[in-house]
Amino acid sequence: MRVLVLLLALAPAASAFDGVMPVPVPGAAHLFAPGPASLGLPGLDVNPSSIGDFDGTVALAYLTGRAKDASGRRFKMSNDMRVMTGRYLAADGSPHVGSFAFI
Repeated sequence: MRVLVLLLALAPAASAFDGVMPVPVPGAAHLFAPGPASLGLPGLDVNPSSIGDFDGTVALAYLTGRAKDASGRRFKMSNDMRVMTGRYLAADGSPHVGSFAFI
């Protein structure tokens, strides 16, 4: 978690969301998870943002481990968290600035 905090501290100041929603990455049935192919990920040259027409900073954190549900049953957990801040184009082509989190 310290890495995420450090990345956010080094990123440009987060911009206030102006209320205009961004457009998702075109044709994305799933979000790309950059990482080594040896771990089953698509490599480092993929778009980590879930926002189409985005120019900014993205911080990623991959969390894995074991969890227990309310009945005591154990299961394997894998989570992906992302924070994005920067400029993007809305559906009408107008430019906007905002910060978003994908948890």
